[in-house]
Amino acid sequence: MTRVVALTPNPAWDVTYRVDRLLPGESLRVRSVVARAGGKGVNVARVVRALGSASVAVCPLGGPLAGPFADDLDADGQPAAVVPVAGAVRQSVAVVPAEDGGHPTVLNEPGPALDDAEWAALVAACVAQVGTAAAVVATVSGSLPPGTTRERVVGLVGALRAAGARVHVDVSGPGLVWAAEAGADLVKPNRSELVEATGVDDPARAVGELLRRGARAVVVTDGERGLTAYEAGPDGPASPAVVGRARLAAPVAGNPTGAGDAAMAALAVDPDQPWAHRLALAAATSAAAVLQPVAGAVDRADVDRLLTHVVTEPES
Repeated sequence: MTRVVALTPNPAWDVTYRVDRLLPGESLRVRSVVARAGGKGVNVARVVRALGSASVAVCPLGGPLAGPFADDLDADGQPAAVVPVAGAVRQSVAVVPAEDGGHPTVLNEPGPALDDAEWAALVAACVAQVGTAAAVVATVSGSLPPGTTRERVVGLVGALRAAGARVHVDVSGPGLVWAAEAGADLVKPNRSELVEATGVDDPARAVGELLRRGARAVVVTDGERGLTAYEAGPDGPASPAVVGRARLAAPVAGNPTGAGDAAMAALAVDPDQPWAHRLALAAATSAAAVLQPVAGAVDRADVDRLLTHVVTEPES
């Protein structure tokens, strides 16, 4: 079984407010509140376990919310490696209206910067969790702490690969390019993140740029259009080859906040399977996450049911 070490470099205490409708400038009545440990890597770790694989969440934690954050992971049975830091854990607030298909408005605080010693401790904690397991995927997900440099990202990916892990990265902005330059085994941007990170408007050329810089595979998510996986083509990375596609035959309605994290989890749990299998599981798991009221949760029964409604294209 593949073990997933899920790093959240900039974790958040997730608060979800449900309202009847969202009216800017108005006083709104909140119908329900859910608060829990969050951040994209934490979501990945939780979904990996829901899919039946083992995971550990690695998080830098500090400030008044560090205790509740760690307690929430423990109460959920989620194994975790906590790295104490001076800065306070941020909050992320999602306001989900019943109207408009439940599309959330999300307010993300920036999070604390990490000094050199804290970053080194975080990398060391991740490497320690890779351990001696025969098959490990290390995921790096979400925003990076303010002030994170290229050297830090390249060093993190390099250290994890040197420890024997396959490294999957889902970050935005320059960090995506830096991860590619470090030789990440997989990077997973959505379509807009792909264009933003590379500065290339044409998606195929943008994928080629990430492959040229060193990424071994690129999986692009595009909402209801599903996922597309690319590797370097016969003529090299400048001509990327589509090696698989998957999408749900009909979209599902709900809260899409954690859909990308669920896809990331599914891609990590069985990396030796063919692309058609991995992408189908990712599409179904992503859709199952939309059906849940909070990010970081799926019902395996939903995943299995939705798998029968996934449309795939085989490897080229």
